Amino acid sequence: MQTAMQAARNVVLLVLMIAFVGLPAVSGSAKTDPELSHQVSERLDAIVAGIPTISPETHIRHSLAHATFCLPQNIPKILYYALLQATGGVLGVREMNEMTIVVTRTPAGASLGRYVFVSVPLLSERTVRHEYGHAIQGYLHGPFYLLFEGLTSFVQAAVSIVSPSFAQAYFARWPENEADRLGGVE
Repeated sequence: MQTAMQAARNVVLLVLMIAFVGLPAVSGSAKTDPELSHQVSERLDAIVAGIPTISPETHIRHSLAHATFCLPQNIPKILYYALLQATGGVLGVREMNEMTIVVTRTPAGASLGRYVFVSVPLLSERTVRHEYGHAIQGYLHGPFYLLFEGLTSFVQAAVSIVSPSFAQAYFARWPENEADRLGGVE
């Protein structure tokens, strides 16, 4: 029988391993709709081809940041990805630089740790670049990313649902405009 200390150590090691290596890229739910799966796969390939590859040194720095400085983002990432897998919400997965793009059935996009979640209707290079910009914000603010960018973005998105006039300037406000700039959205 494991002691509480051994169990806690094992959980910490598992989270660090997932943060550094990533979650397994499994997209079994897409198998139920081969046509949609094919369309998502083609769109992902075209999007990834249009985004410049980062250098090996930058890849290593980003991976180390995910495993240390950005660690608080990994817990909600793990839970969200597991929930999407359990509910059949994952339609496609593709690696891009140090990131994993996950195409979902959910109505919005999000960036948590090494994972960029994009809704299938919003799947475009612009959206992927925008969410990648949020990932770069995560590198800049590390453990405070969820508090600063995450909370602000979530509140603004919620207000935009009920206020069309507020929604019109959604991407003109921080942190969305900064994510566009960092992600290279033109």
